[in-house]
Amino acid sequence: MKLTDFEALSFDCYGTLIDWEAGLSAVLVPWAAERGLTLTAEQLLTEYAGLEAAVEAEGPARLYPDVLARSMQLLGAKLGAEVTIQDAACLAGSPCTAGSGPRHPGRSRSVAPMALTSHRAGSPSECSRITRGPR
Repeated sequence: MKLTDFEALSFDCYGTLIDWEAGLSAVLVPWAAERGLTLTAEQLLTEYAGLEAAVEAEGPARLYPDVLARSMQLLGAKLGAEVTIQDAACLAGSPCTAGSGPRHPGRSRSVAPMALTSHRAGSPSECSRITRGPR
């Protein structure tokens, strides 16, 4: 099977093209350390995962950046640590500090090879509503 055998590709990008856990850890670990929490990346991800699932269940139509921000707020409340608006925005993909990009490694690097081909690729995802607006 070759890429050229297909006219279009469609797949879920999170976990396939994007190491989402590394991106979440890149935000959560420094945030926790700055607040004196001594949790490992694995512990933070475990705590976070249940909260994100609950937030998604509460509002299935929420945009994913809003789910990320709300989940981080809940994580802070659960761990007794402050979550600023900037912290939540950082996890949701906004620049973490002035002049820096989001801390989700590999996001654009992983999709770049697809742009070099003549093929179309699509990724059905909650984030598609960010640029296209409501359906």
